[in-house]
Amino acid sequence: MYNVSQMKRMKRIVIGLFCLLPFHTLCAQIGREVFTTSAVLENDSKGKLLLDVDNLNFFQNNEFKTVTDGYSLPGLWIQPKLTFYPLANLKLEAGMHMLYYSGAWHYPIGKYINLPEKDKDSGNKNIHMRPFFRAHLASNDRMFHLVLGNLYGGSAHNLMEALYNPELNLTADPESGLQMLLKSDYCDADVWLDWQNFIFRNDNHREQFILGLSSMLKFNAPQKTLHWYMPIQIVAQHIGGEIQAEPYHGISSLANVGIGIGVKWNTPFSILKNVQAESDFVGYKQLAGTLLPIDNGYGWHNAISARFADFYVKLGHMNSRKFVSIMGSPFFGSLSDFTEPTIFSHSQMLYGKVEYNKRLKQVGSLGISLTLYQYFPGEGTGSDGSKTEVRPSASIQAGIYLRITPSLFLHKF
Repeated sequence: MYNVSQMKRMKRIVIGLFCLLPFHTLCAQIGREVFTTSAVLENDSKGKLLLDVDNLNFFQNNEFKTVTDGYSLPGLWIQPKLTFYPLANLKLEAGMHMLYYSGAWHYPIGKYINLPEKDKDSGNKNIHMRPFFRAHLASNDRMFHLVLGNLYGGSAHNLMEALYNPELNLTADPESGLQMLLKSDYCDADVWLDWQNFIFRNDNHREQFILGLSSMLKFNAPQKTLHWYMPIQIVAQHIGGEIQAEPYHGISSLANVGIGIGVKWNTPFSILKNVQAESDFVGYKQLAGTLLPIDNGYGWHNAISARFADFYVKLGHMNSRKFVSIMGSPFFGSLSDFTEPTIFSHSQMLYGKVEYNKRLKQVGSLGISLTLYQYFPGEGTGSDGSKTEVRPSASIQAGIYLRITPSLFLHKF
């Protein structure tokens, strides 16, 4: 439980963050406008051959406490690729994905699921590169889409903030595997399998993949003055493999589920574009193995946001009871990610986010973001079973992001 002084402090933070709303706006615009790769196929595209360059430049500073260490991410990734449309509804892409961190000269070997750890046993390389291949087939009415190879991943999945950490758009390799998309008037759905670690026979490590479902039920048209919707989402991670070398390491399976209700007010005003509120129930369960020290938990995430022209403001609250987010920020859960983790049976977190996003015509987007986290962990349990009272802490995340996506027409066959 929290004492009176802590509750008063929380109240002041809430009031202070709400005071920001008249001057800025909300709606994770950077995730949508800067990080997301669109799955829309071009019109009149049959026979086109293009040279596309996809580039994200970023500088992000994390001043974190209590649940994770702080660090900075200065760098960029770039994807030069050839794009060809054999048919109007079939797109093929082939190229390379290259990641560079400012001042880094040696990179860990392997696929990057997030910011990797240095592993002396696996060695390193002078540059981090991965091949990029994508085949995208759509139905004639553009309602159904099948994607093989590299997926439309990251923020394109439109996962709840409690289930997905937008920082993965900077650090993780492009997702790869199988994806099916549905786009209709009443429901949008994204089902994907991201195969993160492939193994050969007698490999000394385990295969790993993410299976996900992100769906949105739309109770009326998004253009209505009041648009009501319901997100339903599942994210599951499996680590195992039957053909690995002896001794067999066993399997580990984790799952998150999220279901919510939201409303978006499309205002008639020229400055205030929209106001959005959403309440989500999220759950966690360790289905197999003992990878994490928590077997199950749940939480409530509530947020309100507003968008003013190029600005976006969001205020949120997370109430967690032993909830663990597989792909999310540790601030949304009850488990620290240190080598010696601490479990918080009941934790709460308040956050406020201010974003600026500017579309640079047809070639890119600029995003600037500032997020303040106030974490209330309560009593913690260490790995040795000892109890400790952890003080509330404030953390800050600030970043600037520039996405450039030029496209050069080469030929039409």
